[in-house]
Amino acid sequence: MTGAGDKDTFAERLTTFPRAVMRWASFGPTAPGAKRSSLGCLNPLTLIKVVVLLLIVVLLPLYLLPLMLIRMATLGRSSVKYASVVQMTSGEEARWGYGALDPVPDLPSVRAGAASIAAHDPEFDPVKLLNWATAATDLIRLSLTSGDATPARTFMANGLFRTYLALLELRAQAEVTCEGLWTCSQATLVDAVSTPLLDEVRVRLTCTGWCWDRHAPTGITLRGGQETHSWSEDLTFGRSAAAVSPAAGGLPAKHCPNCGATLDLDDNGACQYCHGIVTAGRHDWVLLGWRREAW
Repeated sequence: MTGAGDKDTFAERLTTFPRAVMRWASFGPTAPGAKRSSLGCLNPLTLIKVVVLLLIVVLLPLYLLPLMLIRMATLGRSSVKYASVVQMTSGEEARWGYGALDPVPDLPSVRAGAASIAAHDPEFDPVKLLNWATAATDLIRLSLTSGDATPARTFMANGLFRTYLALLELRAQAEVTCEGLWTCSQATLVDAVSTPLLDEVRVRLTCTGWCWDRHAPTGITLRGGQETHSWSEDLTFGRSAAAVSPAAGGLPAKHCPNCGATLDLDDNGACQYCHGIVTAGRHDWVLLGWRREAW
């Protein structure tokens, strides 16, 4: 089902029309109960499909060439080259395709979840977690604008960190840069869940400032700009249900949550002193997910 605001543009229809015709010409009837003709290749419809398929193969270059020339004249030769390689989008399509935040549960549910966590961890302090989320968004900003994943290593879960590394590598290969300066003006606990295996909390941050993603070789703005505005981000933290708040403060205090030593991690997220994997969520809260709304 396609919403009224999601209809394909005329240019998109022109591009996808040959593909649709080729699919029709390449495949026979697939509807339930459809019967195949006993004539096989002598079936007139099959012969028509073969002729249409051959015509498409011959005429497709002539069909696409004007579209490519128009795009090149509009955006420039280098823009066509890079857009075809990395399939990047720009402008409103990229801005509004960035992300949508999950709904916030009712306040009694959030309080009940936080109380369940505190029941097996009396030292659980939501305020400290909110402060850590605020610090984490500053480190994410530093990491994005520098293209270096190191600032995010101490609070991201291993799986999320590997995904984040891949994201930064893809951005570097596509020559996409991030510039900006934003800060968190408000942090709110919007979800808390305690299960026999996992504790999970979600913090919603209100950020104010500017952020600008663009394609360096062409200068095309992919998302955002230099205008100051506000947006929201959700940071989801999780840990093992058997974990309790570390006495030395844990990862927010830059201490190993396992042995209490000053935090010093290797590439696998292991403490250099006790060799425990501290970013797996077995000992302390780690970031499991990060989502930013359209900006």
